[in-house]
Amino acid sequence: LWPEAAKVFPAGAGDWQRAVGPRAAPDAMALRGDFQGGSAGGGQGLGLGGPDDGGNIAIEKLLKWNWAFFGGALIVFATAVGTGIHWMGHPTFAPGTFFSEFFLLVFGAIMIILDTPIPHMTNHLHIKAARFHIYKFALFMTRFMGRGVWYLFLATMVFGVLWDTGINAILGGFFTLYLVILGIVAMGKGLLMTHKLGRVREAITGAGYSADHYLSRNQTGLSKDQFKVMVASATNEPDLFTMDEIDYVINALAFGPHNDGHVTLEELRYWLSPGPPLMV
Repeated sequence: LWPEAAKVFPAGAGDWQRAVGPRAAPDAMALRGDFQGGSAGGGQGLGLGGPDDGGNIAIEKLLKWNWAFFGGALIVFATAVGTGIHWMGHPTFAPGTFFSEFFLLVFGAIMIILDTPIPHMTNHLHIKAARFHIYKFALFMTRFMGRGVWYLFLATMVFGVLWDTGINAILGGFFTLYLVILGIVAMGKGLLMTHKLGRVREAITGAGYSADHYLSRNQTGLSKDQFKVMVASATNEPDLFTMDEIDYVINALAFGPHNDGHVTLEELRYWLSPGPPLMV
């Protein structure tokens, strides 16, 4: 597979398109959309992931991350409910505490909606629609870097309402430690993939190629398999990203919360344009 791709990519747009035409070998990875089940367009409707993702976006798909995020959501929501009950039993005039508790409860409820592991999401249209609208206005939540910073922020709120108020210092320390570790690990994962994606962009732009170089005429984007071939051809590292990581990268490249497992031409052009690296 990869030697074939290596032969195809450097040849230039004209030779490339001839190489991936109808006579191309069946096992060669062509970038033509019609060889991959249609042109690679954007997502439709409320599709939050690829066709095989059960309606989940990439960051929700891998179970070990899904359960880790769900644990963080439970901690935030339980802290908000528990401390709220405490203050209802010990009423006092403290506007700052009231608003801190209110927003912690709202943030906890949002995280429960986003991170509760639900199989076959396509069967739960109301939850799917709610997640879509949350991601629409909080797109950073679809990135590991965004999730990492968000959980570090929530850790400070949990620490404040449990430790600083003296309600339960032990739980405050334990919950805060979990959220801090989760935030740091998520940021580390995001930084690693951001660095690798930056290497791919440098290799492509350093070779003088644009996004159009990797698409045939009338093709609107790349599928995840095509994107992986593009990465392998640019870096000579076919295993630079796993298929799960390709999902995360495509999710980060997307202009919106749904991408249908494809990268559009406009998203590729934006990614390859001069500027700071894209955070994953």
